Amino acid sequence: MTEAEAYSLLGPLADGQVFPYIAPQGTAVPYVIFILPSTTYDQVLCGQGASASSLQIDVYAQSIDEARAIRQQARNRIEPLWPVDLMELQDYEPDTALYRATLEVQIWQ
Repeated sequence: MTEAEAYSLLGPLADGQVFPYIAPQGTAVPYVIFILPSTTYDQVLCGQGASASSLQIDVYAQSIDEARAIRQQARNRIEPLWPVDLMELQDYEPDTALYRATLEVQIWQ
């Protein structure tokens, strides 16, 4: 999985406010950030086999309900990739006064 592939699915979320790794300073909320922190490979007798990419999607919004709703939209948009090991987290960031809803998944290729 590449950033371009992830963006092709996630790009329409939050009125197009979707960014890889970091949002530009002053970005209006809500917005989505996604990262691909790691990829692991199966080892087979003839070399490397399938790969599993980690994908983390963070939604920032003024309310936790809005953040969760956009996170669900993100989850629906990546469904064609057959994500596994889904984990959802949510929290509040006092420095920015924003709520964050996170989705972490593995994508096998």
